[in-house]
Amino acid sequence: MTDVGRAAPALRDDQRDLPLDPQMQAVVRVFQQHFAEPMRELGASEIRARRAALRSATAPAIQLADVFDLQIPGRDGDIPTRHYRPQSGPADGIVVYFHGGGWVLGSLDESDGLCRLLAALTGCDVVSVDYRLAPEHVYPAAVNDTEDAVRWVANTLAGSAPLVLMGDSAGGNLVAAVAQSAREHALPAIALQVLVYPVLDHRMNSDSYRDRGDKLLISADDMDWFWSQYVPDVNARSQADASPGLTANLRGLAPAVVVVAEHDPMRDEVLDYARRLEDASVPTTVHRYDTVAHGFFSMFGTLAVADDAIRSVAVAISDACRSAKS
Repeated sequence: MTDVGRAAPALRDDQRDLPLDPQMQAVVRVFQQHFAEPMRELGASEIRARRAALRSATAPAIQLADVFDLQIPGRDGDIPTRHYRPQSGPADGIVVYFHGGGWVLGSLDESDGLCRLLAALTGCDVVSVDYRLAPEHVYPAAVNDTEDAVRWVANTLAGSAPLVLMGDSAGGNLVAAVAQSAREHALPAIALQVLVYPVLDHRMNSDSYRDRGDKLLISADDMDWFWSQYVPDVNARSQADASPGLTANLRGLAPAVVVVAEHDPMRDEVLDYARRLEDASVPTTVHRYDTVAHGFFSMFGTLAVADDAIRSVAVAISDACRSAKS
């Protein structure tokens, strides 16, 4: 398991307690001005409205050869998606991207800048999936949309192009779940799964939940509320496609790139999953960033660490696509 990234030498865990990056501190201050209250007090509608207001300050969009919306047929109805084409010719690969937001938040528009950047950096087509959100649509709606979208993209768009699945936070949860179901249900071959600080374990009982559970961009209480919205049936939360980190057998899964933030309640479950992937002989690379918090990855143009992280992931995607073609 390779450990790379800014400020990520091979240190013992107790040596990695570095302070937040100054740019990250500034982001946290702005965030806490807009989201001082616990998310369970604000509710889904209010949080979505405040996030939309913050989005007005985004950077200009990167121009690509083509960007268009389409509907993917799913078992429960059409799934809105957005297709990014960096070049007019054949794609180097296809990245199917699933946004974060605790299964409650996020949209195609919120993810637009990141998907454009990924397409430009990798030369791959990117398909961003607007899976159904809780609490309006509870588990397993998002999982069903994820699996249906991956299957359709692989069978309809990909052709011979390598297929990469990528998601952050709740989107990483969905990617991990579908990467596992691909092994069980003969889904199309996956060249790489990119898990950016994925949510993997509903129990929230790790040391990092205790040590990092106070609110920066997300708190332990916020995550408890997200779980209550997404999987209100507590007994269902241990199922593999809800908490993929609880799956015992990880052999035969697609190679993985795992991005970890030190100041993140989910840090330990993510690191544990990466170790278990490697123990199961799954090629696994960890990109660990010691001075940032959960949510940092999408803050390109604001955080230098985020710029570095996206470039590193883009290189890994490009390498995986070239290897899959050879």
